[in-house]
Amino acid sequence: MMVYHFCNEQYGLQNIEKSRLKVATVMDLNDPFEMMCLSSDDPKIREGLRFFKKRVADIYGMLCFSRTYASPVQWGHYGDRHRGLCLAFEIDEESLDFVEYLSERMIFDANEYLSKTKDQKSEFMRRQLRIKHLEWSYEKEVSKIFSLDKAETSGGLYFMPFAAIGKLCQVIVGCNSSLEKSKLSAVLESHHPEVEVFKVRTAFKGYEIVRNRNDNLWK
Repeated sequence: MMVYHFCNEQYGLQNIEKSRLKVATVMDLNDPFEMMCLSSDDPKIREGLRFFKKRVADIYGMLCFSRTYASPVQWGHYGDRHRGLCLAFEIDEESLDFVEYLSERMIFDANEYLSKTKDQKSEFMRRQLRIKHLEWSYEKEVSKIFSLDKAETSGGLYFMPFAAIGKLCQVIVGCNSSLEKSKLSAVLESHHPEVEVFKVRTAFKGYEIVRNRNDNLWK
């Protein structure tokens, strides 16, 4: 399936040149409730859940994508206020985790958890990585979860090569971007000549971002 990763122009061009994406770690994500979808009245259990989050953060990282590039809010938050880029990847759907959006946190039952098998506990842990509050649902998020020991490291950061993610199919340029077509084309020709590029605009009637079919407007 086609999924979309937003970034600013600088990092977008670097991603293309180096054929990689930066892996997000749990503690660096912009939602403090990541891995905190469970609740408990017991202070010791709450402490254990916080420890569990830190432990998972040491082991796993993720790449976050959206199922659409049409959201003006996504472009505003993650695409440098519509001045950035959106990289579209074709990724095997079975390798993706679809985010669940819930209106309330779930009560953690320690006895129920302890009765699970090893595989059930593993799936229970992975589910915590894909649950977010309902207010985030506009993102239509899907993620690709990795063991950090499989990622490349550079400057204390983690990266995954495109080859381990999927196929880069499109580079979409934000409606407020000043990036010249020739500059982007030169980068792509050196690294990904088969990739389609286009610029977006605001829709004429609705509150959405759409492809600009008039290529002559992008110089």
